[in-house]
Amino acid sequence: MDSLTSRLGSDFLVKASIIVILWATPPLVSRMWVGMKGLFPGLFFGFLRYLFGFLALLFILGIRGKLGNLKDLFNERLKPILWCSAWLVLMIVGQNFSVLYLTGASSSVLLNFNPVLIYLFAPLLFIDESYTSKKTLGFVVSTIGIGLIFLTSLETETLSLTDFAIGYILGFLSGVAWAGYSLSLKWFFRESHSEEVTSLNLLGAAILLLLLSLITESLPPFESFTFESIWGLLVIGVGAAAVAFTLYLQLIQKYGPTRAGNIQFLVPLVSLVFAWIFLAEWSLFNLIGGTFCAIGVAMVSYETKNNNNDRLEPVIDSPC
Repeated sequence: MDSLTSRLGSDFLVKASIIVILWATPPLVSRMWVGMKGLFPGLFFGFLRYLFGFLALLFILGIRGKLGNLKDLFNERLKPILWCSAWLVLMIVGQNFSVLYLTGASSSVLLNFNPVLIYLFAPLLFIDESYTSKKTLGFVVSTIGIGLIFLTSLETETLSLTDFAIGYILGFLSGVAWAGYSLSLKWFFRESHSEEVTSLNLLGAAILLLLLSLITESLPPFESFTFESIWGLLVIGVGAAAVAFTLYLQLIQKYGPTRAGNIQFLVPLVSLVFAWIFLAEWSLFNLIGGTFCAIGVAMVSYETKNNNNDRLEPVIDSPC
C-alpha cells in the first residue's frame, strides 16, 4: 500500500476513492425514485439534485467568506459556465431517462464508459496529454472489464428490443455528455477556485433543468417528498454533486482529464458491490470485470503521473 501511495500520490488516491464511492449512488437512487417508483419526473429530479449541490457549496463558500468570488467568476466566465452547465443538463437527460428502460447498474456502466472518449480526444485538445502504448493497454483492459460488468447487468433486463435500444442510447448519451464536461473543465478552468466553478456550473444546470421541466413535465405531487426520497436527494446532491464534482475538478486541474476521468471505470464496480451488499445480487463476471477495471485504472494513472512529472504544465488560452 505504501508503494502504491507513493506512486499514485495520496492526494489522488484519497480524492479518487471518495469520488468513486459517491458516484456509485446516483444511478441506484435515480432508478429507485425516477425509474421504479416514478415519484419524480427525470428533469425535475435532476433540477433538485443540482439545486441541493449548489446550496451546499453556497453554504460552504459563505462560511469561508468567498461569496464575492462567485460574482467575479460569473462576470468573467459566463460563457464557459453556461457551456459546462449545458453538458451537465445533457448528462442528466441521458442518465435519469435511461433508468426508465434499464437497470441502475446498466445505466451506470454506460455513463462511466466515458473515459474512453476522454482518452481519445484529450490529446487532440491539450498538448500535455498524449497517447502511449501503456495507457492504451490500460484503457483496453478497463474496457474489457466494464464490458463484462455490462453483460452481467443485462442478465436482469427483461425489455423489448425497442426499449432496450432507447435506454442504451440514452445511457451512452450521458457518457458522451460527461466526457464533454470533463474536457471542458480542463479547457476553461485550469486555475483553482474549484468550489466556485462547481457551484456556478450546478446553478446554471439547475436553472436550465427547471425551465425544461416546467415546459415538458408535470410537477411531482407533495407526497413524492418522503423522508427516503429527500435523503436520497441529499446523498446525490450534496455528496455526488457538490463534493464529488468539486474533487473531480481538482483532479482534472492537477492531473489532467485522462487520469482523472479514468477512475470512473471503477464506479460501476462499486455500484454492483452496493447491489451485492444490499440486494444480494452477485456474479462471478462482476468480480472478473472489476479486476480488469482496477488493473487498467492503475496502469493509466501510474503512466500519466510519470508523464506529468517529466513536463511543465502549459498555458492554454481560452477560446472565449
